Amino acid sequence: MSLSSPLRRLFFNRPNVIQTRDGAGPSPVRSRHPHWVVGRGLCMYRCEDFGGVPRSKRRSALELRLPVWSPFERTGYHCVWSGASAMVWYWDEEKIAAGRGAVRGRLRGAAARSAARVRVLPETVFHARRSDGLHLQPCREGFELQHWRANLLVDSFWFPERPRERQVAWFLGRQAGAPPSRSVVVAPSAEIDPEPWSTTLSPREWFESNERALVTVCLLALALGLVWQEARFWKVRHLEREAAAELAHLEDRLGPLLEARNELLRLRRTNRALARILNEPSQARLMLLVDRALPNAEAEFREWHYQQRELKLVVEDPDPDPIAYVRALEAEPLFDQVRAERSRGENQLEISLRVRG
Repeated sequence: MSLSSPLRRLFFNRPNVIQTRDGAGPSPVRSRHPHWVVGRGLCMYRCEDFGGVPRSKRRSALELRLPVWSPFERTGYHCVWSGASAMVWYWDEEKIAAGRGAVRGRLRGAAARSAARVRVLPETVFHARRSDGLHLQPCREGFELQHWRANLLVDSFWFPERPRERQVAWFLGRQAGAPPSRSVVVAPSAEIDPEPWSTTLSPREWFESNERALVTVCLLALALGLVWQEARFWKVRHLEREAAAELAHLEDRLGPLLEARNELLRLRRTNRALARILNEPSQARLMLLVDRALPNAEAEFREWHYQQRELKLVVEDPDPDPIAYVRALEAEPLFDQVRAERSRGENQLEISLRVRG
């Protein structure tokens, strides 16, 4: 058994029901979508040219003409367009609705709801299209005499029994452009095909026919979306764990380096502080330099104040000369901004200067 057989049973195994004048019954042929097949004996047929009507208004024009053609109070129909020509099958909608209601009455739940949405099609569209000429198609009940021309069913009539020659002549006589030959090609079987050759669906019919598949696709898409989101979540969690592990590894490796860097910075700050302290001249040295620079060896220190390289002192000299003191102290390279002025005490000079760094 090929792989396509199970798939075909799964997706192309929907039951069909055919309704004739004797009632409704199951069809032995199963399709991709379930159908309610209206037997040809319950249908009327008409082929009409709408070439003079704009394409966008042809459907409305058909629905306006249908009550003129139909003898029924409520009319159901199926139309197949071939260019500007409409192939129209129409039937008594009340009779078809009664047959469908009887079948739904024997069903329950979802099966009954599904039966209410089954597409209604005429039996003819389940038989193959024919080549040009006259064809006799056996039906589930009776026979259908068909006239095909350029892939268009120009005329069709149903007979409860196989039509005789005079009936064929009558059929040909009621249409213009009938073929001159009365030879009729008889179809080999009355069995219907699994799928109709008329595949035009309205949006509502298409939705109803594909409802189960659409629900399956939506559920599958939802499931795939959830799986994708879950996969993304776990991927992000995995990446977070990897990043945390890598960070911990880097911290372990960088920890000693950071400690060494911090120790280096601490030592650098200590060295700078020590350098500043060592660069500060001692007061003993300053006193020696000042004493050596004094212009009079008999001068004596009376006061001494040193803070942050600012030196203030008071000198007692028997003959104080401020200018001589300024010149003598400025001659020392370590001193700057030297000022000297007489103090309040007798023979005393108050000197201030700045020690260079």
